[in-house]
Amino acid sequence: MSQTAPRRPSLLSRRIPRDVEHERYHPELEEEIKECLYCLRRNAMMFDLEVDPDLVEQRIYERQALLCRYRYLIQRARELGLHTILAGLPAFGEDGP
Repeated sequence: MSQTAPRRPSLLSRRIPRDVEHERYHPELEEEIKECLYCLRRNAMMFDLEVDPDLVEQRIYERQALLCRYRYLIQRARELGLHTILAGLPAFGEDGP
């Protein structure tokens, strides 16, 4: 009769408790990210069509605001451990699309 030793929790599992809240699916966050990506694409298309200097400047400020929102949403998804949402998303930088 073979005896198996009881499983001891790893060092990490004792230090970092699993939070069931972070493992849930967050469809509203995914929708916000998709909407933000849509707005970024639309902003890029409208920027290419603008000829008035004031409207070009407005598109630039709008893009900066959208990028800030996008980074916030991505950071929130990372904090929640929502790797399925993050898979396949573009990484927008200052010179991105």
